[in-house]
Amino acid sequence: MSVLVYVLEGLCLLLCLLSAGAAVLAKPYAARRLFDAVWLVSLLLLVADGVLAQALPFGNMRHVLAFFPVVMVPAAYYLRRRRQMELTGWLAWASALAMAGALCMPLQASWRQMPALQSPWFVPHVTSYVISYGLLAVAAMLVLVSCVRPARMVPHVAAADALVYLAFPFMTFGLGSGALWADAAWGGYWAWDIKEVWSLLSWSLYIIYLHLGSPRRDNVSWRRPLLLLGFLAVLITFLVVNLLPKLESMHSYAQ
Repeated sequence: MSVLVYVLEGLCLLLCLLSAGAAVLAKPYAARRLFDAVWLVSLLLLVADGVLAQALPFGNMRHVLAFFPVVMVPAAYYLRRRRQMELTGWLAWASALAMAGALCMPLQASWRQMPALQSPWFVPHVTSYVISYGLLAVAAMLVLVSCVRPARMVPHVAAADALVYLAFPFMTFGLGSGALWADAAWGGYWAWDIKEVWSLLSWSLYIIYLHLGSPRRDNVSWRRPLLLLGFLAVLITFLVVNLLPKLESMHSYAQ
C-alpha cells in the first residue's frame, strides 16, 4: 500500500504539471481534461491514504497537502462556469506545489486519530481551510506574476481579488469551526495557541484587504503588498507553525 501511495502521489504531481503546461501553451481543453484526471487520481490517493492510516486521512501535514487537488478541481469548474474565470492552469500549479510538498514528507503509516480529532468538525474544518488556502495561493501567484508583467497588472489583481472574495467565507468558517471544535475538545473556544494567533492574524489581513474596495490602477501598487503579506501569514500558519518542532503548539504536526 505504501508503494501505491507513492505512485499515486507521483502520478498526481505529473498530471498537475502537464495540465499547467497545457494552460501555458494556450491549450485550455487539454488543461481541463488533464486536471480532471488529477481529480480521479487524487481521489484514489485519498482512499489509499485512508486504508493505510485506517482513519480519515486528514490528520497530518502530508494528508492535508495531498487533499489539495481534490478540492481544487471542483474550484476550477466553479470559477469557469459561475465566474467566467479560466484559472485551471493556475489551480494546477498550486496543486502541483502541494503534491511536491506531500512527496517530500514521510507516510506516517502508523498514524491514528487522537481523541481531539474524533469530532464532527474534523472534516469540514480541514476542508474549508484547504479550499481557502488553495484559492489564496492562486491569488498570490497572480499578484506575483503581475509584478513582472505590468501589462497584466490590473486584470491579474482583479482576478486575485475575486479569488479572495471566494476564499474568505471558507477561511471564516474554518476559524469559527476551529473555535467550536476547540471548546468541545479542550474546554475553551480560544487558548492563544500560536497557530490560533496566526490564523486570526491571517484572517484579519484579508478582511482589511477586502474593505479597501475594488482594484484600480491607482491603488494596485499598495493592494498587492497587502495581499502578499496576507498569504505570507497563511504560509506561516499552515507550514511554519506545524513543521518547526521548536514551536510548541497544540496543532503541531511535527511530531
